[in-house]
Amino acid sequence: MDPITHTLAGATMARAGLDRRTPLATAALLLGANAPDIDILTALGEANATLACRRGWTHGPLAMLALPFVIAGSLLVWDRYVRRRRSPSVPPAAGMALLQLSALGVLSHPALDWLNTYGIRLLMPFSSTWFRGDSVFIIDPWLWFVFAVGLIVVRRVRSTSASPWRFARISGSVALAYIAAMVALSVAGKRSGWKAAESIGIAGITEVLYSPRPATPLKADLVVRTADAYHPGSLAWQFSGARVTFTGIVIPRGDWSASVVQRAREVPAARNYLVWSQFPYVRLEVNGVDTTVFFGDARYRALPAGNLSGMSITLPRTNSR
Repeated sequence: MDPITHTLAGATMARAGLDRRTPLATAALLLGANAPDIDILTALGEANATLACRRGWTHGPLAMLALPFVIAGSLLVWDRYVRRRRSPSVPPAAGMALLQLSALGVLSHPALDWLNTYGIRLLMPFSSTWFRGDSVFIIDPWLWFVFAVGLIVVRRVRSTSASPWRFARISGSVALAYIAAMVALSVAGKRSGWKAAESIGIAGITEVLYSPRPATPLKADLVVRTADAYHPGSLAWQFSGARVTFTGIVIPRGDWSASVVQRAREVPAARNYLVWSQFPYVRLEVNGVDTTVFFGDARYRALPAGNLSGMSITLPRTNSR
């Protein structure tokens, strides 16, 4: 999910009563909720390095163990050498409570990231397998709204209510219910998409991607994967059930054995892109003495998703097949 969602989730957990555990509790939850995205620094590296590194090591089990200690330790240093020097009379932060809250914030991050079609490598560095929930668009304004309402109400009633935290708990519960509903729609939508694809003669289906549309939770894009092609479609939820339609477009997965494709895959930007791509396809275009190799990902073919949609490598046609 996007940083705003992670931050709002951390703030909601804090205002739900966890901020009473210890001084700096809110900071621990907010830092923990965003800490795994430190891998964004890889954007400073070579082309598409961030695609190859994002949602990898810093979202895996080793990071889930290490990051809470880094966050809690940093906050204890801040508490001792900054906060309590400025105000010697304030109570000190509790180290164990900060560690627990930091861990909770950190664990919330991959739980949210799993929900969308971008994917997350939950087992890095032990396995590079991608996991996807295919349930919530990566930027979901409905989650923003639910979290924000709870936080605003808590702030407004804090001075007049004996238990303002209950409003944050309500918004958190509504957010969890919304997420559960979206997961259920994804599971049912994939099943409906599979059946609809088979009914129009698409054979050899290996997977169906269900991709919710931005701000429209009852509509989704579908991609049916077969051994040699992708079949885009769409789904709309109605009172009578799922209405599935297919565009009739077929995206061949392409000839990955061609020598020019093998050469293009060695280009760092392409290699990094393909580490990230989960619905990859390749297309060749001959332009005079050159061949342009286009690597794409069928998940983002229909979206203005920048370099997620694909990339081109132009090579001399000398050794191409």
